[in-house]
Amino acid sequence: MNRQQQLDLLKLAFPIILGNLSQMMLNIIDSAMVGHLSYKHLAAASLVTNMIGLPYVLCIGFSVAISPLIAELKGAKKPEFCGALLNNAFYLNITVAVLTSFLLYLFGDVIFHLGQDPEVAKLGLPYMNWMLWSIVPMTAFLSIKQFCDGLNFTKIPMILSLASIPLNALLNYLLIYGNYGFPKMELVGAGVATFITRIFIALFLGIYVLFHKRYQIYQLHNRNLNKSQLKKIINLALPSAWQYVSEIGAFVVLGILVGWFGATQQAAHQVSLSVAALTFMVSIGLSSAGSIKVGEAYGMKDILLVRRIGISVLQFSAIYGCICAVFFIIFRNQIPYLFTSDPEVIHHAALLFLFAAAFQLGDSIQAVGIGVLRGIQDVKFPTIYTTLCYWFVGIPVGYFLSVMLNWQVSGVWTGFIVCLSSMAFLLYRRFLKITSSFS
Repeated sequence: MNRQQQLDLLKLAFPIILGNLSQMMLNIIDSAMVGHLSYKHLAAASLVTNMIGLPYVLCIGFSVAISPLIAELKGAKKPEFCGALLNNAFYLNITVAVLTSFLLYLFGDVIFHLGQDPEVAKLGLPYMNWMLWSIVPMTAFLSIKQFCDGLNFTKIPMILSLASIPLNALLNYLLIYGNYGFPKMELVGAGVATFITRIFIALFLGIYVLFHKRYQIYQLHNRNLNKSQLKKIINLALPSAWQYVSEIGAFVVLGILVGWFGATQQAAHQVSLSVAALTFMVSIGLSSAGSIKVGEAYGMKDILLVRRIGISVLQFSAIYGCICAVFFIIFRNQIPYLFTSDPEVIHHAALLFLFAAAFQLGDSIQAVGIGVLRGIQDVKFPTIYTTLCYWFVGIPVGYFLSVMLNWQVSGVWTGFIVCLSSMAFLLYRRFLKITSSFS
């Protein structure tokens, strides 16, 4: 991969990364602003984040299948099929989003049966309901965004994602604290603000893509269901969704374990995990860009380029992971003050940032590894790896260390380190193996 191709990759990745960071910032802003109400409000936000993690990433998993498929069509010079692919994927993704949100809404009272602090659970339930329904407009936005990203039209989705940050912060300021005559809704206000923000950006992007002349050649008017195309989307989307569900599901289970050790450790867990999730969005951006560029090369039947792109983006991910690790070590005592002034929460969070530093390299490589393999539509083995590493390694290790050996939250985060490092090794080896015959 020459210097120009590397620059093209980074040029594609940059707006995707900004868009991902912007969406994650909505959760960071919520946590930071409700954390100044009390540490129990922050713990409630953490609990809800864990509970809605599965439907959230399920919908993300379905949407990420769009960009490599669009990129493949672009590489094969078949733009007339792109609109139909988006519409079929959009129908599928919105159906999944509505059904999963509705099911968890029906069984929301389970929040009181997870061994959590009763006050934390009571604060979290109404907030969870708003965050659940915000998944639907988020899925609509991400589906259209993935279509744009696959075509390398990343500017407008990036701008909208960035615009969502000040909009969400303003709505939080008005609704959480009741400023300028608005009702003081506290944690519920954060959920309402996120819901409104996601509806706005989804509507704006949808209208833009439908009516801008740039997209006319992709025949977006073709809204008929295509069974063969829908089957191809599902064959890529289901394993991709399960990969996300396996990873975040493990984080959810281990996050619920943290709640067994009290609201203070749960609040610290939310602080550290929120920041770690923010840095992870850069890895996801690199993963998406790598998936798109690999998908284009795959559509062009340029197999040597597939391998070169994949190796380059994996190298970028390793460098980035090391930079994040150093950042967490240096600033571990300062970052928690952005979220809370409680000294005990700050102490626990500072310790957890050392654990976060230990899994940055593995986390970044495994995220990109899944992406580049998805670009060549290799999803079977990555799906097996995620299931084994998270559910049969990460969760048992985290439970044993945190509960059986009483390491508490430190044991949970050791589980994170073990499963993410294992994933990185397996996925990196898989990509080198499957492309070795290409070189």
